[in-house]
Amino acid sequence: MQNIHHTKDAFNFSEYKQLADPIKRALQKINRNNPLPLYHQLYDSLYQVIVNKELEPGSFFATESLLQEETQMSRATIRKALGELVREKYLMPITGKGTFISITFPENHIVLPQLKSFSQELRERGMKPGTVELQTKIITPSEQVAKKLGIEVSDQVLFTERIRTGNNIPILYLCSYIPANIGIFDDTEIPESLYELIEDQCGKAISSAKHTISAVIVNTKISKHLGVDKNSAGLGMDRTTYDIQGLPVLYETGVFRNDLYSYTFSMEKEN
Repeated sequence: MQNIHHTKDAFNFSEYKQLADPIKRALQKINRNNPLPLYHQLYDSLYQVIVNKELEPGSFFATESLLQEETQMSRATIRKALGELVREKYLMPITGKGTFISITFPENHIVLPQLKSFSQELRERGMKPGTVELQTKIITPSEQVAKKLGIEVSDQVLFTERIRTGNNIPILYLCSYIPANIGIFDDTEIPESLYELIEDQCGKAISSAKHTISAVIVNTKISKHLGVDKNSAGLGMDRTTYDIQGLPVLYETGVFRNDLYSYTFSMEKEN
């Protein structure tokens, strides 16, 4: 088997170089002759854009430099207004990129013991799933991966490194491994959902998964992909998925942004 090997750029925010029109219009209402401090006027103007839903959740909002250029206010004043909106969870920061309209999950979202793909879970949470593919290739697995998949280290696996997004915001850095012997070929098309690849293209019926969640510290590489600070807290995941014969067909490890993803479980006391 020849290697399937293609690499794409990481999530690209380079197009966010200007303020959206609703923000520009709101800023025009600021009056330096008004006795209300500029900080309050700036905060109120930006706040109204958000609560009036003039921009979609996940949309680029602003950077300090863009607001300074537009308003000629001090960086301290701008930082104070943006910081307050971040603290109130109207905005979320992505390190090195700016602030974005927050995406929120329903507070009453309860995780039930049902196996779902990440794409399906995001759709049920009212978000549009997406994928940024970093690389895909055939590799020989490490001992850990081989053990998880029940194969030999001399066997081959399809490896994918991706960023999973919700409403275009990076949420999960994910590495996935599929045994090549379940039906991975040189010309295999890699869809957004690996469950779809395993079931529809490889003909394996997915039945169950063992999913582990743990606290992790986000390293430099992953912090850049997710737009969070290096050494900040993350939510680690480790999942092995099995077919109806109980054979592992997919092993995944990843890191979630802890400010955008959480699990809520419903529990009952045993009688």
